[in-house]
Amino acid sequence: MVFYAYVKNVSSNSTYRYVIVFASRAVADEWWRAVSTSSVVKFTESIRRINAQYYTHDVGQANAADTLTTAGVATQFLGKVFFTLQYDLGGRVLSIIPSPEHFTDHISGNSFFIRSKVSPYQYWYCPLQGTKAVYVSSTERTRFRVSRNGSGTAGTIMIGSDEIAITLTTVSQSINVVPESGQVIVSNAPKSGLKFSDFLGKFAAGLPLYKEGMSLGRSELFYTEDGEEWELA
Repeated sequence: MVFYAYVKNVSSNSTYRYVIVFASRAVADEWWRAVSTSSVVKFTESIRRINAQYYTHDVGQANAADTLTTAGVATQFLGKVFFTLQYDLGGRVLSIIPSPEHFTDHISGNSFFIRSKVSPYQYWYCPLQGTKAVYVSSTERTRFRVSRNGSGTAGTIMIGSDEIAITLTTVSQSINVVPESGQVIVSNAPKSGLKFSDFLGKFAAGLPLYKEGMSLGRSELFYTEDGEEWELA
């Protein structure tokens, strides 16, 4: 689904206001990573991300629309992003962009609940009582901290190619995987090579668990090549 954002000129209240259309929310975050880490200093100094749907730029330094055509900034997104110039203030017309009903900014180092995209009442749950297993539950849930690996990454926006660690917020335990079965557990050492894009199809719920013929309301969580999509909430 396409994703929208505004850009406001900080050096004028009436000109160079844009609506950006991204091919997806993921493309929006990837475009911002490219812009914010560009070696072309005038763009990194001009453009600021206020939130996921609101940016500012100082046109006296660099115009955000030119990120798509300036070498070394974000030319790789020319076919995935476009800018529409809005009327100046005197025109009194502004395109109203839709806002997602439920939106969570993917900020590295923040804590989140993790739930199924298809069945949003199903959450990751780690009881930490007599087991290291991570479950999928419709009645209980656990908050996890999701962070990019490496120093100096706290507060940045995570994108699919980032290697990440998923940790509990209450104790020093991280998501790992039992190699033989693919079962997701918590351990002292995090799983190496875990990527943010793994939430899009590398985790799956197993069969419902029962005890003495009664449903426990949970399933074991597995790391697999044929998983489902999960989202941070």
